[in-house]
Amino acid sequence: MINPTILIISIIFDRIFGEPPEKIHPVVWIGNAIYFFEKLFKSSYSKNKIKDFVFGVLTVLSVVIIVFTTTYILETIINKIPNNYIIVKYIKYSIYSFILSTTIGYKSLLIFSKKPIDYLKNNDLENARESVQCIVSRDASKLDGEHILSASIESASENITDSIVAPLFYAALFGLPGAFIYRTVNTLDAMIGYRNEKYEYYGKFAAYLDDLLNFIPSRIAGILLIISAPLYGGDVKKALYGFLKEGHKTPSLNSGYTMATLSNGLNMTLEKIGYYKLGCGKIDIDKAYNSLKAIDIVVFMFLVIYSVYYLLFIYK
Repeated sequence: MINPTILIISIIFDRIFGEPPEKIHPVVWIGNAIYFFEKLFKSSYSKNKIKDFVFGVLTVLSVVIIVFTTTYILETIINKIPNNYIIVKYIKYSIYSFILSTTIGYKSLLIFSKKPIDYLKNNDLENARESVQCIVSRDASKLDGEHILSASIESASENITDSIVAPLFYAALFGLPGAFIYRTVNTLDAMIGYRNEKYEYYGKFAAYLDDLLNFIPSRIAGILLIISAPLYGGDVKKALYGFLKEGHKTPSLNSGYTMATLSNGLNMTLEKIGYYKLGCGKIDIDKAYNSLKAIDIVVFMFLVIYSVYYLLFIYK
C-alpha cells in the first residue's frame, strides 16, 4: 500500500492543474490504444456473437497489458530513485503524484457539475440546458429547472466513484498500475461498453469488468456520504435509508448507491424520466450546491481514514 502523502499530493495537483492538455494526457493515449485495437479486432455488428465477444476480450486484454507494463516500469524507475535526502524524497513523491493525478477527475467533475447550477441561479435556463448536456446523455433541450439540477447532481454523485474514489482506492492498494488499470477499464467501458448492434457482445467483457472494479469503491463512496451527511447539510438516517433501500434502483449495478444516498440524505428527488426516481422532496439550488460540497467532504474523509489506517497498521 502506498504512502497516503502521495494520494494527498495527487489530489492537490488535480485541484490546482486539473486535466493535462490532450496531447500529453495518458487517458487520451489509452483511448487511442483502444481505438487501434478496435480497428484491429473489428466488430461484426452482432452477426457473429462469439467472435465479437472474443475480439472484445482481446481488445481489453491488449490495452490492459500495455498499460500495466508501462506503468509498472515507470513506477519501478521512480521507486529506484534513492531517498538519501528529504528534498529528493519529496521530488520523487511529487513526480509519482503528478502522474497519478492524471487518473483523477476531481476538478473537472466539480467545474462541469457546477456550471448548470450557476446558470439556473441566474435564471439562465437555455445555458443551463446546454451546459448540462455536456455531462449527461439524455436530451436536455426540454428539461425544466428541477430536472436540470437533478441531471447535474446525478452526474456529480455517480462520478464521485469513477472520477475520484475508485482511482484513489486502486492506487492505495496497487500503486500506479492499479490506478491506471482502473482508468483503462473505465475508459474501455465508456468507449465500447454500449448495448447496441456494434457493441452488444463486443463490449460486454469491458462493461462487466468495469462493474466489477466499481463494486467496492461505489459502496465506499456511499458509506462516506452516509457518515459525513451532517457536514454537507444532510441527514444520516435518511442517507442510510437511501443506500440500503434505493441503491439498487438504477440500471447500473453501482451508480445508484451514491445517487440514492445523496438524494435521500438531502431530502431531494433525483429523476431520470422513464428510468428511475430516487429520494423524495423538492430539489433546489441550495441542495445542489450542498451536493458539490459533499464531494469535497467525501474526498477529505477518504484521505483521512486511509492515512489513519496506514499510520496504525502499515507504517514502520
